[in-house]
Amino acid sequence: MKKFMALLLSVVMAFSLVACGATASETTVDPAKQTESTNEQFDIVIIGAGGAGLAAAVEASEQGAHNIVVLEKMSFAGGSTTMAFGGFNCTNSRFMDELGREETPIQLADRIIKNGSGLNDPDMASVVAMQTPAVIEWLEGFGSEWGKIRYSDLHCPTDGTIPGVELVKVLKQQAEKNGVEIRYNSPAVDLVADEDGRVCGVKVQGPEGEYTIDTTAVILATGGFESNPEMIAKYDNPGLANIHLAPSQGNMGDGIVMAEKLGAQLVNMNLIQLSCAVAPFSIQMQMPIKNNGVIFVNKEGKRFTNEYSKASSDRRITEDILKQTDGECYGIYNEEIYQEFMAIEEKDFFDEYRMTGIDNSSLLVKADTIEELAEKIGLDAAVLTETIANLKNDGIDNEVVVERADSYKKGPFYAILLTPGVMDTLGGVKADTTGRVLNTDNKPIKGLYAAGEVIGNVQGTYYSVGLGEAAVFGRVSARNAIEYVNDRGGLTEHVPFERGDKAPEAEAVKGNFTDGTFTGEGQGMNGMIKVEVTVKDGSITEIKVLEQSETPNIYAGAEEQFIPNLIKTQNLDIDAVAGATRSSEGLRAAVKSALGQ
Repeated sequence: MKKFMALLLSVVMAFSLVACGATASETTVDPAKQTESTNEQFDIVIIGAGGAGLAAAVEASEQGAHNIVVLEKMSFAGGSTTMAFGGFNCTNSRFMDELGREETPIQLADRIIKNGSGLNDPDMASVVAMQTPAVIEWLEGFGSEWGKIRYSDLHCPTDGTIPGVELVKVLKQQAEKNGVEIRYNSPAVDLVADEDGRVCGVKVQGPEGEYTIDTTAVILATGGFESNPEMIAKYDNPGLANIHLAPSQGNMGDGIVMAEKLGAQLVNMNLIQLSCAVAPFSIQMQMPIKNNGVIFVNKEGKRFTNEYSKASSDRRITEDILKQTDGECYGIYNEEIYQEFMAIEEKDFFDEYRMTGIDNSSLLVKADTIEELAEKIGLDAAVLTETIANLKNDGIDNEVVVERADSYKKGPFYAILLTPGVMDTLGGVKADTTGRVLNTDNKPIKGLYAAGEVIGNVQGTYYSVGLGEAAVFGRVSARNAIEYVNDRGGLTEHVPFERGDKAPEAEAVKGNFTDGTFTGEGQGMNGMIKVEVTVKDGSITEIKVLEQSETPNIYAGAEEQFIPNLIKTQNLDIDAVAGATRSSEGLRAAVKSALGQ
């Protein structure tokens, strides 16, 4: 097996570095078929500004492609990558050497294949295993060090930053440094193909209306469909129709749908990775102390499942919670359980981060007695009291709860609303090792590439490559898209373009507020947001954010758009920024508090 995997890896590497040169004669441009176009022209259009799209943009620009554009449907970069707590599974790095850990890409590829239950493509898994070490070095060249290793080989930022946040931050900075244009609030709504089936354009819904971009190649980096309940239910998961969705609102499966229209082959669309119990305000706020004696009670005040599970994605617990009223339950624990967990020195950094997030949330309820707790969360006090009293003999086989039952005789007590949530969708378009999207005949759709979660044949049943799928295939697709463009006539320089559909500038709006400088606070996603508001001649002229602990890339969308729009309109009730609703509402509440409204 090992000899076979070694041979496989060497072959895969050769084919993933650049697209097959034998296709060059097939893809040479026929001048007779070229027509004049009045559309904006790009060599490569990258759809999506998450980890995969940004990796593709940076790689393409570094390889000499400057006539490129990134289309992002949200008002900020990051997508679901921002919420990725896992780093890079990487076997060969100087950090592994320093720790004396020995593991090979062959072993990692084998693990990915096994974890995927044989439903992934060994060639695709091998590309990720082989090329992730180069990604670690690549990022270090941008000043981003990934030397904190969790578990056997999971590389995370040395400074403790959330991995997804760090990846988006460094790649976005590098893309901007390289002059890459990222168009926000600009979702791609359709792909255009010529009579030969080559992708040749993208239809975009911009802020001023719909327009079409002409392009030689497209890289789909649109993520999965974890925010689309209809699409989740459609592919053999009807029981998940009402499940809590990830806050990455942009992941609606757009790229998958657009590719399928062109004949793309879809694979593993029924595979969903779940988190069995999360606080509804954040998909990442799993209960890190779930296995330490926490009990789950439904809205009738009764236990209904064994809370213990080694995996956060336990399907049994997920289905049990979804059967309860509103598909929710309360996680209840006491001060002793909480303090013992927080005192564990060797606990995972991210477990502490999650617990702190729950502690600081507005959903956490604390009470000195079970009766008081029941009243605060709207449960029948007599029923909940009986439930607590019967923890040792209620027939639910959770040994940890039985052992900790006596600790529930003393408060304070805590309760947090919990629900199952979709972490990732594992299916998507089928791609080859050069990133080309394949049709139902397993042939490449010319000019169409994919990177990241939109690819459905890397993971199988379990997401076990960390951020590698996004960064590796972002780079692979970029290199091969450039090769394809070169075969089609070569890279070009961008020509400035005016569509003439920009809306006229609105007249300045005057406010009706009291002059002065004021401070206020509002509840955001992860805690309080504190602002300083300056009013001059009745109008808000400046809003400074003094304190905030929001998720950086999501919050950036709120601060960079919500605040300027509020100042421009002098309207405290403008719409929140899509995808950053909780942060927007926190800013709004803080400004209103400052102005006494």
